[in-house]
Amino acid sequence: MTPLRHHRISRLADTLRRDISAGRVVTAGPAYDAGRRIWNDAVNCRPGLIVRCTNPSEVRTAVLTAQEFEIPLSVRGGGHDWAGRALSDGGLTIDLSEMRQVTVDPVARIAEVSGGATAADLARAVLPFGLTAATGAAGSVGVAGLTSGGGYGPLTGRLGLALDNLVSAEMVLADGSVMTVDEERAPDLFWALRGGGGNFGVVTSMNVRLHALPTPLSGLVLFPWIRSASVLAGLAGLLPEIPDELTVQFGVMSGPMGEPSTFLAPTWSGDDAVAGERAMARLDTLGKPLFSRIRRMTMPEILADTDSRFPFGVTPRFAPVPYRRSHVECGTSCSWRAPP
Repeated sequence: MTPLRHHRISRLADTLRRDISAGRVVTAGPAYDAGRRIWNDAVNCRPGLIVRCTNPSEVRTAVLTAQEFEIPLSVRGGGHDWAGRALSDGGLTIDLSEMRQVTVDPVARIAEVSGGATAADLARAVLPFGLTAATGAAGSVGVAGLTSGGGYGPLTGRLGLALDNLVSAEMVLADGSVMTVDEERAPDLFWALRGGGGNFGVVTSMNVRLHALPTPLSGLVLFPWIRSASVLAGLAGLLPEIPDELTVQFGVMSGPMGEPSTFLAPTWSGDDAVAGERAMARLDTLGKPLFSRIRRMTMPEILADTDSRFPFGVTPRFAPVPYRRSHVECGTSCSWRAPP
């Protein structure tokens, strides 16, 4: 960092500490290191300072102060973005990881999810009520970032994308105003927020729709890399006949000996267990797998299973398979329809 930039960051930090606890405005030390740690360890950005916000008022202060000092701004929710856009290299990063509350209304089947809450936070909070939510595939992904980017996951075939289940959102806009958007209040902004990315404001909380589903049947099927073309071609042939209740995520990961392998991660969320077993059995026709394990798992268990394979803070050693728009989108295949 140049002396001029260092002086500006120092002044910015002093200004922020007038309204935000000094311990939450950090430029170095353990809290700073934790704030810049994201899922993809290959990204090595160093923000000039990190503001660990705990409420919308502190987010508003950070947004307006960054503008005042003309410092680049980014927002870290779950920190799961591949490209590391959660971190502003040399700028100001708003860290929402302390805002992880989830409040459940089991009667209305709505969950209020704070801006830093993860998919695992949401799945664990709703499970005691016999409910589930449309989340991402990994427990460590942030719900707000997931939803504003689209949000595919293990239940996409039945529940749609995360964005289809967004009821409303509280946001801090660039001018510092705090507003709630939904289909009636700022409908254009609400439309843009569902899949349009993170350039419309800082989401400090969301209300998301919940669903009552049976415990899913899920797991992992691993195929040798040499069979990838035939496996994926076979999967594409099965997709028009796959029920909506079966979602199959897929990609590339390291095999038992460290070699590249193709994986399928199917999840059956239907009420008919026998139909689910039949649908899963059709995947066995795609080839002889290196490994196959399918079992009943709750959503927190499914997310934890993904986290164990692709842990937070480790340089990824896999890549998504290129998608076909008809039935395969970003590594998830299903016969998709919007939820009612």
